[in-house]
Amino acid sequence: MRFKNSAILVSILIIFLYTAFENSFAASAEIKNVIKINRMGAYIISINYETHGAWTDSLLFKVHCKFNEGEFTFTSASLNNIQQGWHKTEISISDVMKKRYGSLREYKIELYCKGILIDTKSGY
Repeated sequence: MRFKNSAILVSILIIFLYTAFENSFAASAEIKNVIKINRMGAYIISINYETHGAWTDSLLFKVHCKFNEGEFTFTSASLNNIQQGWHKTEISISDVMKKRYGSLREYKIELYCKGILIDTKSGY
């Protein structure tokens, strides 16, 4: 009986700790809006995001794209030493992708902080 109570207590403690850590990462940054720009035949995905901590490290954006003839994923460089506030980043997709695979039909942006997915946005 004592072992069962200890196991339940440990399980509840792990759940609370996981929730606290998950919320701390989620509160560190969020995607505000995403715009697809067609510039000189190439696509540029412009991402506006906000960071909440005094300093934020290890942010990474992934763009999952569906073209007429294929699906691809593009990744930003890791962003470090970002001060609190609004920021903008861009991920460029070359015109070769458009020529070879057709128009960009839809895309999904994922924001990772320290390797944990914290926000997503979709666009068409």
